[in-house]
Amino acid sequence: MSAILKFIRENHILALIEQAIVKKKSRLSLNAFEITEIPSLLYTCLEVQHLYLHKNKITIVPMQITQLINLTTLTLDYNNINSLPSEIGNLKNLVNLNISYNPLKVLIPEIFELENLEAFWCNRTELKELPKEIGKLEKLDTFGARGNELKTIPEEMTTLTKLKWLTLENNQIETMPDTMDRMEALVHCNLRHNRLQEFPLSALKCPDLMYLQLNHNQISSLPVDFDTSFLALLEMIDLRSNPICELSHIDHPLVRYTDEPPAEPPAAAAAAGSRAAAQALAINATALRLPAVPAQRYVDRDPLIMDMDFDASSVESSEDWENSVNSSELDVQYQSDEDRLENEAVGMVLPELSRYASTAS
Repeated sequence: MSAILKFIRENHILALIEQAIVKKKSRLSLNAFEITEIPSLLYTCLEVQHLYLHKNKITIVPMQITQLINLTTLTLDYNNINSLPSEIGNLKNLVNLNISYNPLKVLIPEIFELENLEAFWCNRTELKELPKEIGKLEKLDTFGARGNELKTIPEEMTTLTKLKWLTLENNQIETMPDTMDRMEALVHCNLRHNRLQEFPLSALKCPDLMYLQLNHNQISSLPVDFDTSFLALLEMIDLRSNPICELSHIDHPLVRYTDEPPAEPPAAAAAAGSRAAAQALAINATALRLPAVPAQRYVDRDPLIMDMDFDASSVESSEDWENSVNSSELDVQYQSDEDRLENEAVGMVLPELSRYASTAS
């Protein structure tokens, strides 16, 4: 970046912070500004509740960030952070935390002192294990740790009775705890692309379960006592690309073995199930933590979710409601219109300024 462009960008960042201080703004978006060091002025922005610092070049998060005690949302994903300050546990009001796509390697114990945390994303952070302290996050309803090197899941995680959305795909998980039924609020469980050899039967005792994704594992059979009859909201169990698909197996209307979708249940049951599932989705999904786009048939049929704003960029395919967001992006779609317009304007001007700066003598 040229010196001129860097000067303009840095001063624009400071101007945004100053404006947030003067206007006592609750939201401050500093994402995608190529920030390498968090400006010290930011730590005086005491009114801010939602702070977006993702998609920058930050390597160090100073302890001073914990002076922002009113923070409820903090996004640090897509940076180059290799450690977090132990004082992060002081952010007691934090509800949403995204530290994905950083080379952290470990989760410090202090993260689990965030007693009000509801959504926690640590995708692709080079984790080899999840600390058992995760069980302390009693309010957690969304957890994503995709693309790590996890081999096991601590049993303490299954004490999270409010957990609805669980995404652990693309790890090396070999077994799941047999106490998953304690996660009684579980709605969407994504375990695809792991090394599971046994079907996690206890997951079928979660009464609100809608989707169980087990494709691309090493499962060769269903349990003898496999039964889904009491799961009123269940939409699909995905077993594609498992050894069981090539072996003799029972057919089940909600179990998917091939790329062809399973047969629809009888019309009456389908209509009732669709209505109930749509209501559950509308009630459970939150603006910041919606992990997937619902089946189009729900959007078309149910006024409860017709007006919900879904981000299509977060979906890997348009086929049903099977996919979690790629990185749980809590991004600029949650800024105010005024903030968004300001950043878009700067984004349009900077390339043009860069062109002149690079040709200046």
